[in-house]
This record gives sequence, C-alpha cells and structure tokens, in this order.
Amino acid sequence: MTDYTALATAIKTTLLSDPWVGNSANVKTLETHKRGFSMQNEKDARFFAPSDLPAIAVVPNAEGKQQEPGATNEIRETVMAQVIAVTRQRDPQLGLTAHYSVVGNIERVLEKQKSSNNDLGIGGFVREVTTDEEQFKKGEYYYFISTTNAQIELTVNF
Repeated sequence: MTDYTALATAIKTTLLSDPWVGNSANVKTLETHKRGFSMQNEKDARFFAPSDLPAIAVVPNAEGKQQEPGATNEIRETVMAQVIAVTRQRDPQLGLTAHYSVVGNIERVLEKQKSSNNDLGIGGFVREVTTDEEQFKKGEYYYFISTTNAQIELTVNF
C-alpha cells in the first residue's frame, strides 16, 4: 500500500529545503493538502486567504497509481503527484512574472530529484515534470494558479 502521507511529506521537505522555495519571502504557505481556489470570503479552512499567498499545495495522489511487478517482494509504483502554486497581484504582467518565478523554481527542484544522489528521500524518483496554468480576476486582483504534475516512481516492498 502506498504511503501517500510519506510521499507528500517528502515532496514538501524537498521543496522547503531549497533556498528559494523554502524562503518565506518567496512562498508564504507550503502544505500537504489541496485547498479550494475560489478565494472565498467565508472562513472555510479549505481555501487560501490572500494573506496565505504565494502558496503551494502538495497533492500526492492526483491520479490513480500504476503498478508493475519488480523483483521478488517488490512492486514498482508510478504515482502522479501535483504541486499547485497560487499567487496574486494587481498588475497582470507583474503578477505573471512573479508567478513564473515560483513555478520555475518548483520545476527546478523537482527536476533534480531524478537520481539516487538526489531523490525524494523515500526511494522516490521524479520521472516527468509538466505544468499547466490558469488565471482569473476577482476584484482588483489577478490570481494565477499553476498545477505542476510529477510522475513519482516508488519501489514498494510487500
């Protein structure tokens, strides 16, 4: 059975250990669960408040996992994890530029986790990193949301 909590924690720890991503001047909130992104005015604990931004949410099980038999008592699993970045800015161009800095650094950190010298610390290797982006305007602010998908290959003993 895949330990999604350990995987989410490993991704979060890897991101936090980076000098740029782990710097609270660049990313205020980094957590291991997905929040809503409607920027509600209600006090629901499942959304990012403007004071939380820029924020990153790690989702360890974005899609169903794939499995294939490996050596005796091992199964190789491929898990799709997501790292969601949310930023906001009054000026759309400045906001997009700042958002791309966050996304670029997330991708840079994840891309480095491809070898036994640089893995996620739980025997997890990152195989592919891709990012999709969306944006919307609410009031006088533009919100930028990017979802970075990473295929994580894990070897699980049973």
